[in-house]
Amino acid sequence: MVVFSAVAGYIGWRRATKPIYRRTYVEPDPPEGMTRREYDRKVRRQRKRWRLVVTFFYAVAGALGGLAFLFFLARR
Repeated sequence: MVVFSAVAGYIGWRRATKPIYRRTYVEPDPPEGMTRREYDRKVRRQRKRWRLVVTFFYAVAGALGGLAFLFFLARR
C-alpha cells in the first residue's frame, strides 16, 4: 500500500510540476499596481500550492489502489 502511494504521489508530483515555470507566448497583463516580477512570483506560489494538493490526492488514490490490490490478493 505504501509503495502504491509513493509511486502515485511521485507521478502526481511530476505531472503537477511541469507547468510551474513554463511561460506562455500570450501572457496576461499583471493586475494594476503589480509589477511583472511580483505577478510571476504570485503565480508560481499558487502553482506550488496546487502541486502539493495534486500530489496529496494522487498519493491517496495510490493508497486506495494499493488497498484494493491487497484485498484482491487476500481473496485468492
